[in-house]
Amino acid sequence: MIKEGTMVNRPLVTFYVVSYNQEKFIREAVRGALAQTYSPLEIIFSDDCSQDRTFSIIQEEVARYDGPHRILLNRNDNNLGIGGNINRVVELAKGKLIVTSGGDDASLPTRTEELVRVWVSGGVYCISSHMILIDEDGKLIGERLAGPGGSWQEAVQRGPFGGVCGAAAAWDRRVFDTFGPLPNHTAHEDAILEFRATLLGRIAYVDKYLVKWRRHGANISKRLDDLMQMDTLQLVDSSITGESQAIGIYQAMLHDLRLFLQSRPEAETDVLQAARIIEARMELAKLARPAAGSNSVHKWRSCLRVIKNVKSLGIKPVIKGCLVGAAPTIYYRIQKRWWRWKFGHWYSKSV
Repeated sequence: MIKEGTMVNRPLVTFYVVSYNQEKFIREAVRGALAQTYSPLEIIFSDDCSQDRTFSIIQEEVARYDGPHRILLNRNDNNLGIGGNINRVVELAKGKLIVTSGGDDASLPTRTEELVRVWVSGGVYCISSHMILIDEDGKLIGERLAGPGGSWQEAVQRGPFGGVCGAAAAWDRRVFDTFGPLPNHTAHEDAILEFRATLLGRIAYVDKYLVKWRRHGANISKRLDDLMQMDTLQLVDSSITGESQAIGIYQAMLHDLRLFLQSRPEAETDVLQAARIIEARMELAKLARPAAGSNSVHKWRSCLRVIKNVKSLGIKPVIKGCLVGAAPTIYYRIQKRWWRWKFGHWYSKSV
């Protein structure tokens, strides 16, 4: 526990739990939030109009709580989606640091104080930690390690996925105040917020396991073993959904780059180059989105537009994008055979 006097003017921190139809897991998530050892702390439970007992369970747990933290309950009248629900939390939040948690995960008691310890060093706009991976029943199934984030230019080159995991993250309030609300349709808010954090400063991490990240059938983010259990048509559908979400992220990144340029006009050359790469990635993502219903002429025209951007994207993603866009079923049949050959000991379903 952080001793009194080790921080000057200990900042108010917001810890939130967002939930939707997670009655099976929410009790553990609430208890993990209420057990946080850092103070002063406000905890916001924001339920996105669940149709099951999720919000009732939250109320039950909060009614039993007699600790020092300030508790705020919110239940949206209508389902706002992940982005909309987080926007609502930020409207309510008073903390200078915002620690995130999902209704199906669980935080260790010292999580907030460990993150704050790094954040107060200055210049840090995102902090994350390692995670313990658990299944629906809470059984240990693996781990995910956090790592130091790079620059915003590196984030553009890498693409929106594979960076900071929102389940283990905390964000400086300024990533919201500087760039505005998240798009309501956002499903992967961490990709947008990570990019914002790199524009403002640096990303740091705590070399400890502070979150139990639950993996189950309703997860939005998919691990390789989740994908390996899908049949070919499910993989095609998942690709279409994923690329549609990526397009929304790219649009948000372009919006944030424009705001960044207003405050950093000397970075115009780098910003314009990054915008070209993002626009090329967006064109690549559009290949997969209409794949299931487009005619061949449309698909091949899209491929040609993407090929023109090969200098910005690199040859490998262009080849993959064209194959996914022009012949998605064939591509994923080949992909599944590759997975089966390389990771066959994980794989149980036939191609």
